[in-house]
Amino acid sequence: MLVHICTRLGRVSVDAMSTSKRALLYMDWPLASDYLQDIRQLLVRNRRDIEVETAGYLRSPQHRNYDIVICCDEKSAAPQAPLRICIFHGLASKGQAFSTARAADFLRGNTIYAVPGPYYANLLRNMGVPDDRIWIIGLTKLDGMQRNILFAPTHNPQLSAIPVIGNRIYELPNVRVMLHKHMAASNQHPHMAMRSHYPNHDTDHTSQENLEWADTVIGDFGSIIVEAIALGKQAVQVVNPNWMNFYLEQKQLSPEEINRLPEVYYPNRYAIQAHSFDDLYDLFHIMELGRSASRLYEAITSAID
Repeated sequence: MLVHICTRLGRVSVDAMSTSKRALLYMDWPLASDYLQDIRQLLVRNRRDIEVETAGYLRSPQHRNYDIVICCDEKSAAPQAPLRICIFHGLASKGQAFSTARAADFLRGNTIYAVPGPYYANLLRNMGVPDDRIWIIGLTKLDGMQRNILFAPTHNPQLSAIPVIGNRIYELPNVRVMLHKHMAASNQHPHMAMRSHYPNHDTDHTSQENLEWADTVIGDFGSIIVEAIALGKQAVQVVNPNWMNFYLEQKQLSPEEINRLPEVYYPNRYAIQAHSFDDLYDLFHIMELGRSASRLYEAITSAID
């Protein structure tokens, strides 16, 4: 298995007359192939002027000097280079990466850290890593994945996510908006005003088809938030600031009764709650999903050309 990995990411020979730079992809452990193979393919396919070599835990580097080095650990034994990049292999730190336990390793040298998302960039900034040594690219091992996000607000203005989110929902990646039938067809002013935020809402699928398509469902106090929980989907409940008054004053329910309502009880236990669009943005930008290797390739190209 180890030989297979090194063969798959082995040295790429390029005619010496056509190359002017040398790149090393340094495998700090066997799983590094998952993180390096996509950027290797992009460099080999698009940059005939760069000789790409893979080395690391099974094979020592073949040369003494490199123009570009890409490794997968802030404590990597990879050699130094004018452009030295560390891409991260996971989102957890285990008390090491992204923590003060290894602050000295992050501050030493000229390594650029290619991080999954804004939160991770801020962790490094707080340790003293300068902005010019932080690239936000995502997670290369998850390049082929995407998340299907369904936004399905209810039509009651006091319970709906719409007054909280407005049309900013389109800032999320790969989002589909499904409007309640009452809102989609109504000529009443409140419904028309709410509908106006979503000129691009889905009319091609049933609610069942949308639920099947979705990995994540963003709702509020409508039925779909409970349906998503029951189906094992990631459920995000957008909390309208008027929701409690609706149940207390208009429905004349006691706090105890309110807490037993399905749309309150189950989301309180099993859903993520968002009180603003910024909460949603942070949730869906834990990492920049998709095109991570392409972002890294574009950043490398910009740095060396």
